[in-house]
Amino acid sequence: MMEVEDKIPPKVRAKVLWDAGFRTPDSLFRRGKINPRTAERYIKDFREGLSSERRLYTPREKPKQTPQIIKKVIQKARNTDKAESLRTLGTSSKVSHTQVKIILDQNGFTYKKNQKKILLTEERKAKRVKYAEEMLDREHDWPFTVFTDEASFWLSKSEPNYRWTDESMEIKGRGTHGPKIHVWGGITARGPLKLEVFESNLIAEDYIKIVKRKVKEMDDIYPEGWIWQQDGSGVHRANLVKDFLNSVENTLDFPAYSPDLSPIENIWGWLKNEVNREMPKTVDSLKRCIQKHWRRLSVDFLAPYFESLPKRMHMIIENNGNKIKY
Repeated sequence: MMEVEDKIPPKVRAKVLWDAGFRTPDSLFRRGKINPRTAERYIKDFREGLSSERRLYTPREKPKQTPQIIKKVIQKARNTDKAESLRTLGTSSKVSHTQVKIILDQNGFTYKKNQKKILLTEERKAKRVKYAEEMLDREHDWPFTVFTDEASFWLSKSEPNYRWTDESMEIKGRGTHGPKIHVWGGITARGPLKLEVFESNLIAEDYIKIVKRKVKEMDDIYPEGWIWQQDGSGVHRANLVKDFLNSVENTLDFPAYSPDLSPIENIWGWLKNEVNREMPKTVDSLKRCIQKHWRRLSVDFLAPYFESLPKRMHMIIENNGNKIKY
């Protein structure tokens, strides 16, 4: 039986086999190692009398990287109001996407995730250093501190995670659409508190109701007493909330723009990654997904975040109050 060398182009192999009487996709596959679907296309061509040679295409002329083209690509890439793909940038600049990548690479652009830039004034930096120094003096309080915060989860997001850029980007708006779920959570060195899930925006009265529900839970965890930590959001600063919290327990003042100092921020990042992996499609499935992963939290899971607190405080002091990577 006739067999054809693999080094011969597949369509030529097919034509040799066709002329030798092997005229079915299966026979071309067995004899010439040609994909059956490709073989069907070749057989159709041979029946219509088409050649076995490859069609010749006129090479596309590659535009030169003129200063005007380079300037246009860079200007469009720097348009932070809209993230563009390489192909979109190429089409609008009238060059190929490979040329766009070369231009961006040569001009210091990298493909990275959107990062929210936090503006820290000298006053805010000083407050962060002061907070770190005070916290180091009261290390014995950390095991009794309840770190609390709110977070939001969207079913869909219009804002891209990554874009081509040559500088840090400041997100001007979330740019998100569709239903979202809000959650309130608290973590302690002895485990997490029960997660609160709600759909409406949080107001002072609702926040107090949440805290009231948590008082007994925290008393059960810490019969010897606990310390309440919260950030400085508008709801938390309401006089109604301040008066209520002062009547129930000690509170821990927290510097503004300091998510890197609170371990619960790390938990939100982890939780959102876990939820995003499952890509829930409905509000109810989103709620179930959030609750499922929150229940995975344990004393052992949370321990490294609480153990990192001394290091965070030292890093803040050494970094003169600037943001730290945590």
